[in-house]
Amino acid sequence: MKKSFISYSTGLILLSLLIIGCSNRNTHKIKTKDLALETKTIESKNKTGIPDVYYGIDTRHAAVTKAEVHNATTIYDFLNEGEKAQIENINSVKLTIIKDNQLSQIEASGTTDQLTNTQKDILKATEYFSHFTVRTEFKSKNKDTGKLEERFFGPHITVAPEKEATYLDGKESLIEYLKMNSKDGMYVIKDNKLGAIKLSFIVSKEGTVKDVKHDAMTTGYPSIDKNFMNLIKNIPGKWTPAENAKGEKMDFEFVFTFGPRDGC
Repeated sequence: MKKSFISYSTGLILLSLLIIGCSNRNTHKIKTKDLALETKTIESKNKTGIPDVYYGIDTRHAAVTKAEVHNATTIYDFLNEGEKAQIENINSVKLTIIKDNQLSQIEASGTTDQLTNTQKDILKATEYFSHFTVRTEFKSKNKDTGKLEERFFGPHITVAPEKEATYLDGKESLIEYLKMNSKDGMYVIKDNKLGAIKLSFIVSKEGTVKDVKHDAMTTGYPSIDKNFMNLIKNIPGKWTPAENAKGEKMDFEFVFTFGPRDGC
């Protein structure tokens, strides 16, 4: 009887081990299968070839206040210290007003760092959100050879109010809103091919977003372009309006830029 009981117990133990072993194998197979599906899903998304992209919101060009523009007397008023240090001899200075993203016929030239009377008159005639460029052609010394080389600077400038409009939650929060609400639509991108797009919009003196426009270029994907238009129109949160030198609230233009980082 005791021998039979031992044999019966041994059989139960072996049966239990067999069941546990089979269960472990089945569980392992299920986990492996799930992992394979997860890997496949990730690879499928990566195959769309989404490039490294850039999101930016700023004035159309480098912002300089109206007072600074109207009081400018030299090209150095529009250059930073590093740029100033590179200039050995000036060949020419050409000031040109920009209209509709194109160089206009309103221009004047000089041959020294000092702005001519005509150039200063053109600058004094600018209003808020006028745009212009100052192309300075000059000779610069090559640090390696010591020889003079022909170079140029051509900063593009926007005449800006003394106080810009600001997004109360901060620019980083605004960029994050655009990133998070556009990323799902990026999977239409094929073979890493993506163009850049610029959208302009106005923050009104009441602190609301208006006049959203497709300013220039396209990503090459209508659904992405349209989504960015809608996202700009529906930016959540509040804005502090811009103010002029008198402290009066006024409209302020921003430009949103999106595209491949190596192409912006």
